[in-house]
Amino acid sequence: MAQGNGSTGATGVGAPIPASSAPGGTSRRRDPVTVERLRMLGAVARTGSIAAAGRTLGVTASAVSQQLSAFERDADVALLDRVGNRITLTAAGHALVDHAALVSDALDAASADLDRLRGSVGGPFRIASVTSAAATVVSSAVAALRSSCPELDVTVVDEEPVRSLDRLARGEVDLAVVDEYDHAPHPLADVLTGVELLREPLLVVVPPGWVPLSERVGTGPSGAPGAGPAAAAVPVAVGIQDRTSWRLLSLAELEHETWVLAPTEAACGAAVRAACRAIGFEPDVRWETDDILAHLSHVAAGHGVAVLPELAVRPGVAHVEVHALADPPLTRRLLAVTRTATVPRPAVAAVSAALLAAVPAR
Repeated sequence: MAQGNGSTGATGVGAPIPASSAPGGTSRRRDPVTVERLRMLGAVARTGSIAAAGRTLGVTASAVSQQLSAFERDADVALLDRVGNRITLTAAGHALVDHAALVSDALDAASADLDRLRGSVGGPFRIASVTSAAATVVSSAVAALRSSCPELDVTVVDEEPVRSLDRLARGEVDLAVVDEYDHAPHPLADVLTGVELLREPLLVVVPPGWVPLSERVGTGPSGAPGAGPAAAAVPVAVGIQDRTSWRLLSLAELEHETWVLAPTEAACGAAVRAACRAIGFEPDVRWETDDILAHLSHVAAGHGVAVLPELAVRPGVAHVEVHALADPPLTRRLLAVTRTATVPRPAVAAVSAALLAAVPAR
């Protein structure tokens, strides 16, 4: 049997070990708080598990577990509690996470100052963007940056605003291009700063040959309203620049139509549903998708009407007609959002400028 001090027990996350004793009988404990440990503790707090924290930080779950076990042992206090398959923070853990956020901001600011002093515009730069902007403004900006800033290694991922802003606040991406609709605002956290790229109207997208129900003759054997006589119409692609062909439509004129609409979780889907409910009806959604190109294809096929931001209605994608929404007019703002502490970085300034330059002229 191994000899010891009379006590045995397992160690691990949530089970801190008393500090070791230094020679001479005096207890000596190194400073338990390090930047790396705070980052790992913050990642666990955000994700709810050690495995997810490891994926966020780009390290193994074992590395996270070992560091946090050492953190608890050196601090001589429990920081984490296991509850089923999830991990929650103790009171001490919560107190330290607040400091972790401050340390992260300070490190971002220090890196930004260093980049500014060196004047460097290079290295990896990660962008999260809503799909309609990624396919247009962001794509054009990244293409321009390949020439103007060849040392900048830009990667882009399509994501909805809630997810991209969360990743931005956690430092997983460097800039988020998000949209904000009437009826569906996205308040920014205190640590984030947004710059408006554009403000655009939402448009009514209908099948070729569509007419409002009030003008429609012969809605079919059942007399049921729908997306109109798309099957009998001659398909003509009406580009959004051909504004002379637009009608002024009210949202109320679409009450009895079938709809192609984004899910409630998507900003556009939430905003359009809220606008419809504000005037007293629930849209009859027959096709739900957050794929903008699919919206246009489904409308062209006669599955319903759609209300989309102007940037999302790309000419030549599908045979649809576009009309203005005038009552009530709905708008979308496109924002480039960064962490406030990183605003001075030359790379952030270069990408932001490229995005502004890529906005289509109105």
